[in-house]
Amino acid sequence: MRVQLPCNLDRKLVDIEHSYRCISGDTKGKTESTIVAAQDQAISTHYFKNEILKEGIESKCRLCKQHEETTNHLTSGCPILAKNEY
Repeated sequence: MRVQLPCNLDRKLVDIEHSYRCISGDTKGKTESTIVAAQDQAISTHYFKNEILKEGIESKCRLCKQHEETTNHLTSGCPILAKNEY
C-alpha cells in the first residue's frame, strides 16, 4: 500500500514505510488517534504552555514530574505511562 504524503513534506527526512508500519500495527484506534494528535502538536503540554505561550508554569511532566512534558515524552518516554499505556 502506497501512502500519499503532503507536498510540503521533505521526503529525505521521512521514512515512509517505517512511519506507516508504526501506526498500522496492532494499535487500537483510540491509541492511534492519541499518538497522531500528539505528533501533530495538538496536545497542550506543560512544555508548550511554558515555552511557547509563556504562561510561566512548571514545564515538567504532570505524571512523572521528572522530564519536560513534551509530545515526545508523552508518546514514548514517560515512565508512568509506560507501565500501562504503551
